[in-house]
Amino acid sequence: MEKIEFASIVQVYLRTVPHAADILREVPEAHRSNFEAWPDKETDLFDFLSMAFVRPILLPKLRDEPVDRELDACFEFIEGLAKSSNGYVDNALYFEVYEQFLESREILLKALQFCRPVTRRALLEMLTEHYPGTLEKMGLDPRAEM
Repeated sequence: MEKIEFASIVQVYLRTVPHAADILREVPEAHRSNFEAWPDKETDLFDFLSMAFVRPILLPKLRDEPVDRELDACFEFIEGLAKSSNGYVDNALYFEVYEQFLESREILLKALQFCRPVTRRALLEMLTEHYPGTLEKMGLDPRAEM
């Protein structure tokens, strides 16, 4: 996926992520109106990722067994965001997406399996810098993984 421009985040989400429109309709009105008017209304990308993507879509799909192939589309969306050179987007990904993969070993391994190159590199850098014990426990070598 190409880099997602900040102004088109919600539109790309709706176009790329399976069932995104249904999930967005379930978001409480105050937030939903702002998300739908993105970027014209002031809204928080951290809230958007958490409320409309990670909690209702991404984490449940990462928990599912057998593997839900719709994860491919979710990780395409993440990759497009990860290609952004916007520091705000990078921070939102770090706290609202990558850190959520630490919920369990299984989720982290599945996330690494589906990560695209830019996302994988960012996730492994986060683990190396801030969670080296997790890497060690899981027996992951970030140099080999990148």
